[in-house]
Amino acid sequence: MNKRKNLELQKRKRQNFILAFMLAVIAIALLGRFLIAGDKELDPEELTPTSKSSVQLSSTTHAPTVLMFPVHVAGAVKNPGVYYFPEGVIVSEAIAKAGGPSKDASVEALNMASLLNPHAKLYVPTIEEVEAGEIDFSIDSPGVSNTETASGKINLNLATEADLLTVPGIGPSTASAILRYREENGQFKQLEDLMLVSGIKDKKFSSLEPYFYLP
Repeated sequence: MNKRKNLELQKRKRQNFILAFMLAVIAIALLGRFLIAGDKELDPEELTPTSKSSVQLSSTTHAPTVLMFPVHVAGAVKNPGVYYFPEGVIVSEAIAKAGGPSKDASVEALNMASLLNPHAKLYVPTIEEVEAGEIDFSIDSPGVSNTETASGKINLNLATEADLLTVPGIGPSTASAILRYREENGQFKQLEDLMLVSGIKDKKFSSLEPYFYLP
């Protein structure tokens, strides 16, 4: 009986030893897997792409915005129109952008090196206009139209519809009437001739006279 009990006791010890050994192996495997996973998360090789991406995103900068302003290039140029320019552009560059001067242009009447004025009109006169004395503006102020003097008065014989509409008291119908009179009767000889235009009488003429001049 004692011998049998001893055998059973040894058998249980062996089973317990095997079970303990297996549990230890499993625990070691789990611990090793956990440590390997931790190393992977902290591996600098795997973190490098993310870091580079972050640096690239943070170093990305927007190009500075270039402010552009319009200028109406008119007169004796090949392609008159409204063009947009950045700051620092001079008259010669604006004329070049409009196709260059026409054959009858008098570019000598302009300061080709002066800066453009934003939202202005650059008028290139013809040789005939210069010789006739029809140009009355400072050649150092390219933003002033040939229809205006430095004081802001408008040349009645050169005024366009747009010029006329800038005058207080002149609407589309009156501007059309002035242009029609000039087409049918030629240039105005004196400012008082405005009263010959339909719709302009003494009182209205008195309010319009300060805005016009004749060379």
